[in-house]
Amino acid sequence: IAFPDWAYKPESSPGSRQIQLWHFILELLQKEEYQGVIAWQGDYGEFVIKDPDEVARLWGIRKCKPHMNYDKLSRAL
Repeated sequence: IAFPDWAYKPESSPGSRQIQLWHFILELLQKEEYQGVIAWQGDYGEFVIKDPDEVARLWGIRKCKPHMNYDKLSRAL
């Protein structure tokens, strides 16, 4: 899957709370270490969240919201 270069450039520094969810998802999809958590599926830009609780936990860490859960994250998706 290829996206425009601008899609991969962080709009803010790593660890910043200014990141948008779609960009965070792209970051996870790019890193092999998270393939057990989230991965590309098929040839049409689709992805599957294999461990929704872990994705929510990571998003909560990134946004400094320790009580983040998948229910809250899924509403943002």
